[in-house]
Amino acid sequence: MANVFPPIRTESRIPEKLLVELYSVENATHEITSTINVSLHGARVLTKAPWAPDQDVSVRSVPGNLYSRAHIVYCKPLPDQSYSIGLQLLRPTENWPAFS
Repeated sequence: MANVFPPIRTESRIPEKLLVELYSVENATHEITSTINVSLHGARVLTKAPWAPDQDVSVRSVPGNLYSRAHIVYCKPLPDQSYSIGLQLLRPTENWPAFS
């Protein structure tokens, strides 16, 4: 996996810990994890396993009714053997947490 660093953001994110499920239709992979920060169009999440950049996934809150299709922008390994994943939200629900 390439060591891709986060690109420069065009909007601010707010710190928000939210339990979410990531799901990949491409390879039937899923993981329950949490966000670190969110905005209307993006989120940063921590994962136990690496996820491929340029992959499309579904992200939904657990529990709750927040949902979006998302595109993985980057996957960066962290010192504690977890991964930081940058998501570009493609169609977030109206009440996505950055604006609740």
